[in-house]
Amino acid sequence: LFTEVKLLSSGINAEYGGPCKISDTIESYIAQDGRIPFKMDTPVSGESEFSTRMEYLADAIKKMITTVNTERETQRLQLLNIQEGPQVGVGNGPPSYDQALALEQARVGQDIRERVPQVGDHVIAHWQKHSYFTATIVKFIKSSMKFEIRWDDQDESGRFPDVTMVALDKVPERWEVSVGSRVFFPQGHYCGQAGVRTGGMRYHEGIVTKTEPCSGNRLRCHGHHLKGGADDKWVTYKDYSFTFCCMSDDLRVAPNPYNVTHAYSNM
Repeated sequence: LFTEVKLLSSGINAEYGGPCKISDTIESYIAQDGRIPFKMDTPVSGESEFSTRMEYLADAIKKMITTVNTERETQRLQLLNIQEGPQVGVGNGPPSYDQALALEQARVGQDIRERVPQVGDHVIAHWQKHSYFTATIVKFIKSSMKFEIRWDDQDESGRFPDVTMVALDKVPERWEVSVGSRVFFPQGHYCGQAGVRTGGMRYHEGIVTKTEPCSGNRLRCHGHHLKGGADDKWVTYKDYSFTFCCMSDDLRVAPNPYNVTHAYSNM
């Protein structure tokens, strides 16, 4: 649930005033209501407290949705070609909660669909030992929830990764990359082997720990590996370093396992 809240609020924050910390946003709404404050990252103790937090989240999301600039939201929906009938809240005051929620759900749904790999897409896919390489999706196998892929380097091994271990080979939007984002980053080239594969670039699971704005609406991103030797990851390849620093254009956003599994389990 918190992942979905973060996705929803990230879209709102990016469109209406730049990024902000989701927990601070929710806590500020709760404070405005005069409720007992709590921190989103503190442990939950007991079912009662969990229910209370979910209620707080629901109310906060309602306010986040109904206080956005509806004219700009309408423009965004039109760019996404989402047809929701007569536009609401433009020139007639703010939309109702139900109207705003429907619009926001449609937008978030479209964003999720755009980020779920499909047959024919070029992707970053898992091979083995937490190493990822570029490939193209050939087929979806529902019985095993795996993709059949074709590696760019023509290797015939490891061609059936789990659907949750495949990410679109797509330059991320600036709002998709921030401190705490889970990404795939390039590190280390490998050589080809006659009759087996051509060479290429390795990708690895990482987390962003720092960003610096650069020209062209880009970011310089610093971070480190998420997996190591204790996770059976291969860490003895040439050019290995625990940390990384690269431009946001070179990163790929890691898949949201819930979104991918949900999308394909319903196919």
